[in-house]
Amino acid sequence: MGRLRFFLKVAFICNICFLLAEASYYIDFRGTTPELLKYVLLMGIVISFPLNLLTLLVASIMLYRRKITWAALPPFVFIVNTIILIVQFYFLF
Repeated sequence: MGRLRFFLKVAFICNICFLLAEASYYIDFRGTTPELLKYVLLMGIVISFPLNLLTLLVASIMLYRRKITWAALPPFVFIVNTIILIVQFYFLF
C-alpha cells in the first residue's frame, strides 16, 4: 500500500509536467534553461500517461476488491490524477 501511495504521488508530479509540456506549445520558453524543459517534456509526454493509467487502474482495482480503503489513499491526488487522465486522453488521442 505504501508503494501505491508513492506511485500516485509520482504520477501526480508527472501530470504536472504534462500540463507544463502542453503549455509549452503555447508559451515561448526562449531564454530559459533548455535542459530543464527537456526533462519536463520527457516526464510529461512519455512517462506521465502510462504511469498515470497503470497507477489509477491498480488503485481502482484494489479499491473495488476492498484491499485498501479510500482513507488509505491520498484522495485529493487520486481525484486530480483521474481528471488529468481524462485531459490526457483528450490531448493524446
